[in-house]
Amino acid sequence: MRRLTLIAAALVAGSLVATPAAAQTASELYEQGVAARQEQRFDDAIAVLERALALEPGNADTLVQLGFARLGAGDTAGARTAFEAALTIAPAYSDATFGLAQIALREGDLERARSLIEPLAAANPDNAEFRDLQAQVNAAGAASDAPRWRLDIGTEASALSGGRSSWTDSATGLSYRLTDRTSIGGRLRHARRSGADDWQVEGRIDHRLTDRIAVYGLAAATPDADFLARSSFGIGGTWRFFDGNPALGPAVFGIDSRYDTFALADVWTVAPSVQVFTPDERFGFTARWIHAEDDRGTVADGFLLRADWTATERLRLFAGYADAPEISDGQLDETETVFGGLAFDVTDRLTLTGSYAHERRETFDRDTFGVGLSLRF
Repeated sequence: MRRLTLIAAALVAGSLVATPAAAQTASELYEQGVAARQEQRFDDAIAVLERALALEPGNADTLVQLGFARLGAGDTAGARTAFEAALTIAPAYSDATFGLAQIALREGDLERARSLIEPLAAANPDNAEFRDLQAQVNAAGAASDAPRWRLDIGTEASALSGGRSSWTDSATGLSYRLTDRTSIGGRLRHARRSGADDWQVEGRIDHRLTDRIAVYGLAAATPDADFLARSSFGIGGTWRFFDGNPALGPAVFGIDSRYDTFALADVWTVAPSVQVFTPDERFGFTARWIHAEDDRGTVADGFLLRADWTATERLRLFAGYADAPEISDGQLDETETVFGGLAFDVTDRLTLTGSYAHERRETFDRDTFGVGLSLRF
């Protein structure tokens, strides 16, 4: 009898403890789920919020939080189901619509994303999250509408001192933007010197790793080369390491490296650089160190200084000075060059360029005039 009495007392005590706890479970689970989601513990948040939803199936707040947790975990289908269920209960629930707009952007449905986020941003002008998402949608739309092809055509004519025959160097390049971060391209170059002609084919890939870091790689070949490299390989990149402040604009570190194989020598070249802008980014200054050496032990170092000025929205000017080695016929020739030029945007898709350079070597001087165009389509 005593044993039965103790069991009954335990059951009564348990029910007294469990009753208030059960009444608070849905609310407590909701708070725990929100906290886990904010800490980006998405799997934990999903498990807890689903338990809360089982106790209160019609709770729109829980459905919205569950949608964001699933979205954070990469389950867009599950997130869409939760947001749509919340809107069925509360049609004016802006956070649920915001969640659906995020899903549409992720899936590349820019038209739907825009139709969802624009009314929200207009009705809630002080909501920073809505404005940021609208800006992302607009930026994605601009990127998707941007031209994917680019055609570059350029030619240079050089006059040499001492009665030497002139040089010409022309190139046509075509590139294609595979994604917003990656593009590939090819270039055909024809150079003529002292009656000899070389044709060079080059392939290149550019990739933006992050908003700050971009890299590239290239390979080129010249069949039956007379003076150009028989083969060339290059890698390089840029790193925007400083975004600027009121006193100094952005700063970018760059590096270019190249290996060229000639008939008489193999040449390595490496050229690190730093480019600094003014706060409005209208003026830029570049300093580059150039180091070259060949497989015979010849070493040469030099530098290049360049200034760029955005004179108007369409006109850009540049000028510079270089005292650096130039690779010619597999030889490292010390050269001193003064150069300048301009680029003019005729339209948003067509740019014309022009340049001039005066070069001094030990054996001759060289004046080079160049023109070109870039067409984006």
